[in-house]
Amino acid sequence: MPVLVGLPEERPGWKAADAARVVAALAALGSARLRLRVEPRLTGHASALEGLRDAATRVGRAARCPLVIVGGVDSYHDVQTLAWLRERNQWLEEGARTGFAPGEAAAFVAVMAAPDARRWRLAPHATVRAAATARETKLIHTDDLNLGEGLTAAVGEALVPLEDTREVVACVHSDLNGERYRSEEWGFVALRLGAAFRDASVIHTPVSSCGEVGAATGALNLVLCAQSWRRRYASGSRALLWGSSEAGLRAAALLEEPLSGSEGGVKPWPR
Repeated sequence: MPVLVGLPEERPGWKAADAARVVAALAALGSARLRLRVEPRLTGHASALEGLRDAATRVGRAARCPLVIVGGVDSYHDVQTLAWLRERNQWLEEGARTGFAPGEAAAFVAVMAAPDARRWRLAPHATVRAAATARETKLIHTDDLNLGEGLTAAVGEALVPLEDTREVVACVHSDLNGERYRSEEWGFVALRLGAAFRDASVIHTPVSSCGEVGAATGALNLVLCAQSWRRRYASGSRALLWGSSEAGLRAAALLEEPLSGSEGGVKPWPR
């Protein structure tokens, strides 16, 4: 069974050897009956949503995988990493104008095609309408001015299913963490694509409760989004998730509450 795991981009305190150890530990969780084929993606914040796009393609093929696990793991709790964050003014501490509280997390979700889920009598917690990736060339910690072109491309592709409809996105889950670069990037996206959202300025982010969790952010947002529908505190039935990696990868996904607006007993949200 494929396990697509998002891991940090290389940085002080995290090298390729560390990624190899995580992959080996995850693979060891399998058994003779269930072999786990762990495929790492060392692309940081956008890695889990990149994995979601790949997983949606795999389970949708004629000769498809019936089940793909997608997730992310990260921790900034390393002496070298913390020193590096402080040097780059990314650690939110007294006197800092921007930055984040370093955290750690791991999150995973199972991705299946709808017919397989029904055959196995599994109730989905979210439906993937679309997922997309793009590249940004104006990177953080450079003198280049980022106008959000890469993220706009990824989000725009993810929103294609809503074209020529009256549907809008009610919820946005992101990796905003207090850094000005990320906030400004989303601001440009909202200016270009704001009509697709009920309110593009309302953003949900795990940073406020979990701290900055890096490569685990996308997978954690998938879980939090699904739980917001399951527990009925979401503001609507459609959600956009996005993530921006420091090396330039941008990823976005459009999710929908399962059976929203149908006769399956789920109360429809207002559009």
